[in-house]
Amino acid sequence: MILNRRKFIEQIGKAGGTISISSLISSSAFISACEATKESSDSKLKISLQAFSFAPLLMAGKFNLKDFPEMVRNTYQLDGAEYWSIAFTGRENNEAFLKELKQKSDDNGVNNTIILVDDLNFLTMEWGPSLASLSSEERSRAIDFHKVWVDTASKIGCHSIRINLNSNDGTAEEVQEVCSESISKLIEYSSQSNISIVIENHGGLTADAKWVTGLIKNIDSEFIGSLPDFGDHNFCLNREKLDLGNLAKPCEMQYDKYLGVKELLPYAKGISAKSQHFDESGRETQTDYNKMMRLIKNSNYSGYIGIEYEGAMLSQFIEESDYLSPHEGVLATKALLEKLI
Repeated sequence: MILNRRKFIEQIGKAGGTISISSLISSSAFISACEATKESSDSKLKISLQAFSFAPLLMAGKFNLKDFPEMVRNTYQLDGAEYWSIAFTGRENNEAFLKELKQKSDDNGVNNTIILVDDLNFLTMEWGPSLASLSSEERSRAIDFHKVWVDTASKIGCHSIRINLNSNDGTAEEVQEVCSESISKLIEYSSQSNISIVIENHGGLTADAKWVTGLIKNIDSEFIGSLPDFGDHNFCLNREKLDLGNLAKPCEMQYDKYLGVKELLPYAKGISAKSQHFDESGRETQTDYNKMMRLIKNSNYSGYIGIEYEGAMLSQFIEESDYLSPHEGVLATKALLEKLI
């Protein structure tokens, strides 16, 4: 059963709190993370951690982004950090905060990689202006919005920002044309800071990997790429309007996600290892990780694979669920990836 959305999201106002996620992790769990097998030094693949994995703690005011680099290194023994724009809680223009975040990353030997940018109002579940809008005025506002995040990414040492391409109007061809125009304009700005723009399969038109790769080819820039995501809803062609409750609904029109990842890999500047649910043997039940990792290892991709555990978020809206906590889910995903890399 879906729980009350407003009761949950009203906690976002507390997100700037000072409670560190590190204080919520038991020493035995910490030791377990430390003892986990590391990927081999000669592997072309490394593991990073996406801050979205801790979304429920962020919403409850129990996660502060300034602690993230230390957590990535000391709690999970990783050296790559991915960020989520919502977790900045309005501090994306705060020079002192960004300087501190970058310093903590450097002090802990953590490489900052990608920021997932969502212009989303959590109270109304309404999106801001879209780069995929047929309205030139709306696209212009969307470009200006994303320029802020280009600057943020540059200041904390990331190489890319992930954009959304939400569209409810026009044909696939029309939307692809306006996206080519708006993204190219954004790249004119981002390239000055050596920041790339990456497109994630995020449902709707972007669930069609061929549409995404066609768009990337049209833009034809070294500063455009893809961010393949393993999630079922990420490859849902008729994904409903984003709502927290819809996360648990099945997709009725699914693009083959293994084919989709394979098609997106030649353009990948990152990979999102989405995970939701694990069985008692540690197998992720929604994705065949063995098959997915074979595709990745057989490709030319080299770089980070980001842990993006979504199960804890789902558990907030489904009663009587057996999803793992954020910490447990991250550890389970990490163990699975280390086994297969």
